Amino acid sequence: MKTSQSWSTNNLNPLGPVKHLLSHLSLRVRQDQLKIMISTLKPNKKTRVLDVGISPNEELVDTNYFEKNYPFPEKITAVSIEDCSNLKKEYPQIKILKIKPNQKLPFKDNQFDLVVSWATLEHVGDYQDQAYFLKELSRVGQKIFVTTPYRGSPYEPHTGIPFLQWLPLPLFRKVCSLLGKEFWTTPKNLNPLWLKDVKNMLSSRINIRVYKTFGFVPSHLIISSK
Repeated sequence: MKTSQSWSTNNLNPLGPVKHLLSHLSLRVRQDQLKIMISTLKPNKKTRVLDVGISPNEELVDTNYFEKNYPFPEKITAVSIEDCSNLKKEYPQIKILKIKPNQKLPFKDNQFDLVVSWATLEHVGDYQDQAYFLKELSRVGQKIFVTTPYRGSPYEPHTGIPFLQWLPLPLFRKVCSLLGKEFWTTPKNLNPLWLKDVKNMLSSRINIRVYKTFGFVPSHLIISSK
C-alpha cells in the first residue's frame, strides 16, 4: 500500500551510505517500538497478526524487523503492494501476500486480533489516502499499532536534510525537486504527518503519542489502540 511503482528498488530512491548508516541506528528504535507494542497490547502465541507494508528488499538491516524478531512468526500474515515472494524462503512460517495500493484489504472485518504497520503510513498517498489506510487497518483488526516518522522531528529521514519537512508541503516538494530528490516530490511517495494530521483521521478509541529516540529526540508517531 505504498505506491504502484516498485517502491523499494526505484532508481530515484537509491540506498546510499547515509541510509545504510541510519538503518543501523534505526535498529534500536525498531527494537524499542516492538517492546512498546508487546508491553501495551500484549500479543501471545494465539494472537493473529497482520503486518501491512513489508519490503522485498532487505539490503538495509532494519527492514522487516518485525518479521525477524516477533516471537510468534507462525501467526503473522504479511502484505505489501510489491512482490515479496522472494521472502517466503527466508520466512517460511509467515504467510506473505501481495495487495493493491489504496484499495480495500482482502480480509474480513476483525479477521485479525492485531494489525501492525511500521513506517509505511507516510508512503501511502495524500491525507485522504492515509485516512483510508488507517480506516482499513482498524476494520480488519481488533487492535492496531502503527508507526510513522514525525514531521515535527528535527531530522527528515527520507531526504536526509534536517528541518526540511517543517516547510509547507508545496515548498518542501519544490526544494526536494531543486535538490534532485525527485522521488520525494509526490504525496504517493512521501506525505509526512504532524500529530494534528493523524488526530483528524482517527476515532477517539485510538491513542497517538510522540516517540522520542534516545528518550529526548521526537522522531516518530505511534498510533495504537487504547
